[in-house]
Amino acid sequence: MSNQNNGTVATYTKKELAGYLTGLAGQNIIYNIIATGLAFYFQSVIFLPAIACSLIFALARVWDAVNDPMMGTIVDKTRTKWGKCKPYLLFVPAIIMVTTILPFINNMYAEPNDLHEVALQEQNAYVAFVDSDLVKEFEYDGVKYYMIPAGGSWELQKDASGKTLMDEDGNIVKTKVMIYTEDKQPLADTALAETVLQEFQSEEGFVKKTGGKAAIIIAWAAISYVLWGMTYTIGDIPLWGVTSLMTESQQDRAKALTLARAVANVGMIGTLFTMIAPAFQGIFKGRGMDEAHSLRAAYILLAIVMTVFASVLFQVAGLSVKEKVAAKSEKTYTIKENFKIMFGNKPFRQILISGILRSPIQLLAIVAMTLVMYYFFNNDIGRTLFVDGALNIGLVLKILILVVGLFGGMIGFPLFVPKLITKFEKKKLYNFFSLIGAIPFALIFGFFLISKGNVLTWVGMAVMSVLFFMAAASMGSLNVLQSVMIADCVDYEEYYTGVRPDGVFFSGQSFITKLSAGIASLISGAVYAIVGFSDKNVALLNNALINGSDFKTYNDGKYAAAMFFLISIPPAVGMVLAAMPTLRYALPDKEHKRILAELISKRHGTEVAGEVPAYEEPAPVEEAQAEVITTVEETVETVADEIADTAGEVVEEATDVVSDVVEDTVDDVDGKTED
Repeated sequence: MSNQNNGTVATYTKKELAGYLTGLAGQNIIYNIIATGLAFYFQSVIFLPAIACSLIFALARVWDAVNDPMMGTIVDKTRTKWGKCKPYLLFVPAIIMVTTILPFINNMYAEPNDLHEVALQEQNAYVAFVDSDLVKEFEYDGVKYYMIPAGGSWELQKDASGKTLMDEDGNIVKTKVMIYTEDKQPLADTALAETVLQEFQSEEGFVKKTGGKAAIIIAWAAISYVLWGMTYTIGDIPLWGVTSLMTESQQDRAKALTLARAVANVGMIGTLFTMIAPAFQGIFKGRGMDEAHSLRAAYILLAIVMTVFASVLFQVAGLSVKEKVAAKSEKTYTIKENFKIMFGNKPFRQILISGILRSPIQLLAIVAMTLVMYYFFNNDIGRTLFVDGALNIGLVLKILILVVGLFGGMIGFPLFVPKLITKFEKKKLYNFFSLIGAIPFALIFGFFLISKGNVLTWVGMAVMSVLFFMAAASMGSLNVLQSVMIADCVDYEEYYTGVRPDGVFFSGQSFITKLSAGIASLISGAVYAIVGFSDKNVALLNNALINGSDFKTYNDGKYAAAMFFLISIPPAVGMVLAAMPTLRYALPDKEHKRILAELISKRHGTEVAGEVPAYEEPAPVEEAQAEVITTVEETVETVADEIADTAGEVVEEATDVVSDVVEDTVDDVDGKTED
């Protein structure tokens, strides 16, 4: 990549690009910590009421609808010696680091008492029912039960120093409980007994905060989360918007956005936050903390460690990027005017609507962790992966096959998009991946039905890997094309108004992501409600799995079918709908090429290099259907050949980039050593 293209076009260096991508990886780790971990932390660690959590997240989405364009407007009004995006990338990462940690350092809404630390007594150790002051009546699902501590006391056992007694693994020695039915007989159904005990823990094992203390905890959760969303947006919009300011080259911009989308997936390590946190509990249990408080402390510790690490990476972007594109005009607009610009810019409006219609693809991220935990591991990774103390190699390899397909499609395939853009119209590629991508998504559920609910075979996992590769490749390519086309819309707006609304337009991308997650959550909630995968039924499921049931066949396989349905059919429908607004996309490549050439000419005071064909009016509306059919037919015939031709070029170029960066870095280190 050169600094100049055709003698006039400014672009980024390899070091600047590497620094930008490093920052993007850190920023996406932060996003995934909050996106996948905070809801669980609120409800299952500090025990906020479910209705409070729902309202907090719902109101935050509503605020985002106003906040994102507002922040975009602020970015576009920024004028500094560094530019308009770089200042935020310099100073905002430290602020985001603080606001990411704040939601986790809240107090517990419900404090556990001794009745929280209970476990079910083994059936063969039950004794005859004896009425006494120790007996606690408890009603579950309209039925009365009697709870009696097997050790003769509800209080936790203490050691000689007065600390709560721990077992050899560092866990609190729980009070064993016997549960009797209304006719004073032992409750023989173990799964039901476990569920009754969990409900008993939930109702009797906590002292809930009331009054002002409760209000402060809920307010802290709400304010800190909204504050995080606002500061994250201040960093997110410039981070994506700066790509259109780092280079005037359409090809280099496409490369940057392609790599950015690939690197953003690296940030998915933040999704492991919820799974990793419990591993830190032992540190705090050793200091005498109970189960609930030690889990809270573990989450806080991990939140701090991961956020600081990610923020350091994020900061690299601010130190590395340089803005090399600036509009001549200093004119800016108000927030109200920018809303009009967003929806008045036809190509941008088409991309925005298309992205919203494609919202169901977010179900892949929302449902994936739940599906993996239940379908592949029966909600117990340790017991499933290790059979009689030995690693289950077969299961590991099967899952690896699936992972290779999924991430190969999501991260690997989109790397070809810049080359495809040089050979095909972006509009045609966008519509092609939308329509063709619907097919593998739909086939995922179809194959699940054909396999009668059991895809966990060698053949099944191979087929699923191919389907996930194709689906993820389409989704990843659309993400790249969306970013590239939004950047084109910025050029379009600058050409006609003299103002580059990078901030406002890329706030639209942020808005699409957040709104899509909300819509996808509503879809998953509705489907789960239909099959009954919620509340007490989930507790019953968990207990059944502990006692040997298989998730794939539990409840006649309805829960498993619901999850496969969610990652298949709604995304397939969304992909088809996403092509509708862009069938007659208002900014063809030929027109954008003319606009960009004239913009570069104005910035540098030079003549436009070469003759640029005049813009031709798009075909009438009546021809839209025929156009998309032609698009699919033409692209299907040639894309496979082009991918094969360009694969070697992409790999070779990527190798050169890495080699050059390593060589430059070594030279720098050697130079500093000599100094």
